[in-house]
Amino acid sequence: MDGQLKVAAVQVTVEQNNIKKNMENVEKMAMTVAENEKNVDLILFHEACLESGIQLPEFDKKLSDEIHDFWKSIAKKVGTNVLAGRLERKEDGIYNKATVYAPDGRILADYAKIHLFNSERETLIPGKELVMFELNGIKIGIMICADFGFPELSRAYAVNGCHMLAVTSSWAYPDDDLWTICNQARSSENGVYCVSVDRIGPAGNGCVKVGRSMVCNPDGLIIANLWEKTDTYYVQTIYREEVEKRHQTMKWLEWLRPDLYTDWLKTYKWD
Repeated sequence: MDGQLKVAAVQVTVEQNNIKKNMENVEKMAMTVAENEKNVDLILFHEACLESGIQLPEFDKKLSDEIHDFWKSIAKKVGTNVLAGRLERKEDGIYNKATVYAPDGRILADYAKIHLFNSERETLIPGKELVMFELNGIKIGIMICADFGFPELSRAYAVNGCHMLAVTSSWAYPDDDLWTICNQARSSENGVYCVSVDRIGPAGNGCVKVGRSMVCNPDGLIIANLWEKTDTYYVQTIYREEVEKRHQTMKWLEWLRPDLYTDWLKTYKWD
């Protein structure tokens, strides 16, 4: 239905360096959503969903293509659009991607993570483009994990008509409170929905992922969340009308003064 979007986000357990097992878990959860929920328009999975723990020198073009084909097959099997966090090997290196697969095999959107985190800066290639796509009249801007900490990115989407931020992540403790804050801040300061999915469980070397996937409405209020530390999912309907209403009652975008602070940002010594 135009102006409405039914989204599902899947929190799924994955194992370190076990892509085959992770594929099995992902397919099982995807089919669970498809069998139990009617008319879902978009299913989200977390950042680099299958590739956890893989040694990047071993991540060749063949494996990259196999993962791409797997996600295409998942979208076809569940009969709806799937936003998948994945890695992609290209000629110049490896990118951290969020790709939207349609059930007919089309790629609706393909975003490469712009803000790389810590060691990612040494091993991955940063993206250079913002990506926004549209489903059912809902404009969706894509972000991956560390992108969340940069309000400039979500604001750029918002001023270009975005209704919903889709955030795929692998966010870890001890920054669990920051995760919640970013969800609520990015939605409230822009008057848009924020739909996020995060990984759960251990990720090697003592790292534990937060989970706590959630939906925040244009007021910044949490209207769906997954506090469970088990494989599960949420379903929530997004309404364009709610975004439009929020822009009328809290006119953050209308009151912007970029003429005053754009030059200040330019003085920073960007590397």
